Parts: sequence; C-alpha cells; structure tokens
Amino acid sequence: MAHTNLSHRRTHNVLLISRLLNHREGASPLTLVLDTLEQPAKPLLREYIRRANLSRTHIVLLSFSTPRAPPGISTFIPCWSKSSVEITRAVATATSSIPPTTKRCLILIDSLHPLCKHSLAPKSQLNLTHLLMGLLQPTRTNPKLSLSIVAVFHTDILIPSTSTSYNPAPLTLLSYLATTVITLHSLPILLAEKSARERSQVAPRFGLAEEKQGVLLGLHAASKIVRSEDKGLILEVEHRRKSGRGVIEWYFLPSTSLSSSKALSAQAFKEPAILLDDHPLFRRAPDPMSDRNMDDELAGVTFDLKLSERQRLERDGVVLPYFDAQKAGGGTDGGRILYDMGVEDDFDEEEDEI
Repeated sequence: MAHTNLSHRRTHNVLLISRLLNHREGASPLTLVLDTLEQPAKPLLREYIRRANLSRTHIVLLSFSTPRAPPGISTFIPCWSKSSVEITRAVATATSSIPPTTKRCLILIDSLHPLCKHSLAPKSQLNLTHLLMGLLQPTRTNPKLSLSIVAVFHTDILIPSTSTSYNPAPLTLLSYLATTVITLHSLPILLAEKSARERSQVAPRFGLAEEKQGVLLGLHAASKIVRSEDKGLILEVEHRRKSGRGVIEWYFLPSTSLSSSKALSAQAFKEPAILLDDHPLFRRAPDPMSDRNMDDELAGVTFDLKLSERQRLERDGVVLPYFDAQKAGGGTDGGRILYDMGVEDDFDEEEDEI
C-alpha cells in the first residue's frame, strides 16, 4: 500500500509542481514564496525566469531590493521610490504594450516588506488586497492575457506594527490571499534535523533560531557531506485548488537545473523537480516487516481471504434485493422493500394497518 501511495503522489504531485512553476492555465494567480536568510528565494526566482523564457512569457519585475535587471527580464520597474498608484500604472503600461501573440505574463515581486510596512502606517491608504488584485486585471489591448504574480516574503525580517486597528498581520493576509504558498528550506538544515531524529536527539538550530548575539547564518556541518549532484532547493508547497481542496507536498529542485540557463535542449523541457521522498538522502530504506509477503502474514489463520475463479463468477451472478425492487417498481412507484415472511415471523394485522 505504501508503494501504491507513493506512485500516486509521484504521478499527480510532480505534474502539479510542473504546472505551478510553469504557471500553465492560470494554475496559481498569486504565489507567495516564504524564504529565510538560510535559504533565500533568488534561486527559485531564477528558475521561474528560466521557465518563463522557454515558454515565451512576458516577465515584469517589480524591484524593491534588486538594483538592476537580471538576465531574462522583459520589463524592469524600480519601485523603491514609487507609490502604490504609480506601481499599478507602471504595470498597466507594461502589460498594455505586450503584443497580442503573447498569452501569458508573469509579475515578480522580489520583496513584499516595503509594501507591508507602508500598509501598516497609521495614515496609510495602501491596501495590499486592492493592490495585488489590481495587478491581475487584464488590459483592454489584450483581454485574454493570463496574469500571475510570484511575490517573495522574508520571514526573518520583522515588521513592526504601528497600526491600532484590528487588521490581520501582513503575513496572515498574504497567506489567505495566495492560491499557492511555497516555503523554502535549506537542505543541510533538514539533513541535520533528520540525523538528529534518527539518533533520538534534539534537532539543532541554525542562524537566528540559535538566539545567539551576532549570529545571522549558521554553520552547516552537513553541507560538507552532500554531493554536488544532490544539492538543491527544498520546497514545501501548499496549493489550494478551485474546489477548495488543499494539497501539501515536499519537493526537491536540484541545483543543476537552477544553474543551467543555456540553450534550448531536450533536457531543458524535462521536469527536474522530484518528490523529497525520492531524494537519495531522504529515501526511506525498505522495511522487511512491511514488505513481507501477504501469504506469510496470513499463514496462521484458519480462513482464506482470496476468491477462486469459480467463487468470483458465482459472486458476480448474485442478484441483490434492491435490483428486484427497482425492476418491480419500474422507477415510477418509488423504492419498495421486498420481504418474504418466514414461519418464525409474527404478523400483526393491526400494526400493519397503522
């Protein structure tokens, strides 16, 4: 059963991460990326840019912390000196100039903290919900243009709240609005925690979690034993479907695909992301107790759960009572219960009349 479940997850969830990273068919209009100092979001943004260039998607970068446009960006908008109205107008101008042959546009926001901090000001008129929803509005020149936003939120940077209202925190609001939340994890940290759990020890802490004065980044001893081909990003993805059903899965994105931004080869179109359970360092060893043959497990019982071919044919030939009721009623008189009285039944005519 475990192997069947893993195969089902591998089939469906790998296809899901491929749709999310390639933003196909509007899979996620708003994607929130949560990163830390231990694992920044720049490699993931480069992967978004690489895939968007392969699919000929127009890329708009709203820069709050990036001084210059990275390679592959179609429109670069510096936002550190602009208001929310000016940002919306700049995005509308950039999207209106996209040719009608382009069907998709990806808007990247490298940092949400300036917007979140400004929205919490006492006299601020900035509304994060209206701003983000306004960026997703299609233009008149290209009404069929599919817009999607990928925004980065740094969880290690605290946002002091100066507002006295009962508005939710920015991270709570953004997590509610986002259709997909991607939390980045450091591979060496997860390996250190996994090694500690296997020895029944307390998981170590790194960086700001150590709560040591002057420590911003921790020393990862496990990074020395990780091979170059096993390095990459750990993605904890929470996707909310249109039906309301949520999917939570852990993925591994190898660093070889993150650094390869060259020619259009067959490997460039192959999905490199895999389930974290398929990673060589996180793959579970086969348990001989769980993989034991079913015949050996049922060797001591006095009955057989299997059906022979003759028994299966006889079972399929049995007509259940409700089939006779449906045929007798003809589907017009409603459902009826057919019951043949036995000798032991005590029929009371007065109760039947009631």
